[in-house]
Amino acid sequence: MATSVDGKIGPANVDHFVAIGSRYDMEKLISLRDDADGILFGASTFRTWPKVHHGNDPKRHVHHFIMSRSLDLDFQAELFQYPEIPITIFSGSEKTTPSQIPPDHVEIVSIPDQPGQIDLILKHIARCGVESLLVEGGGHILHKFISAQVLNELYLTMVPIVIGNERAPALLGGQRLTAPPQIKIRNSRQVKDETFLHLEFKYT
Repeated sequence: MATSVDGKIGPANVDHFVAIGSRYDMEKLISLRDDADGILFGASTFRTWPKVHHGNDPKRHVHHFIMSRSLDLDFQAELFQYPEIPITIFSGSEKTTPSQIPPDHVEIVSIPDQPGQIDLILKHIARCGVESLLVEGGGHILHKFISAQVLNELYLTMVPIVIGNERAPALLGGQRLTAPPQIKIRNSRQVKDETFLHLEFKYT
């Protein structure tokens, strides 16, 4: 995740991807995808980047997982046009029938948004053969994984800008943590004006 000084991960009121970090920051993200068996993100992230989340090898087909409360997704988007890429959508309600007909290679699983949701999602992901999961966001999804005390590491890029809009998406979705984790800095690196932090989370 890349965050501004005021804790924002992107500008407000945009419907497309806007990088607040540098090209080097994006290259780091792409490299992290190389080490993952699965990539998970929310519906808002999908809408701003409705494409395949490639690593450095575009021929490597990583399982994509999307968390969506309403299933209001555009199944004509580029991401869904590759049958060789497995996609699982976790519905945050009992609903498993979207308004559009999904492609045959897309699985929809109902796991309602309630306590224990993330644990059930991770069990399903493990049954898909995924051992290393990269959570790409957004802030609401990141908050869920930290609250469930299952996020092990966070790669955080500090970008020296202030977005200054309270409606802009925040690092943790603007939500509080009832039991904040202990954080250890495993590695830090300064590249030009950006600070790259590799953080380890421990929960009590």
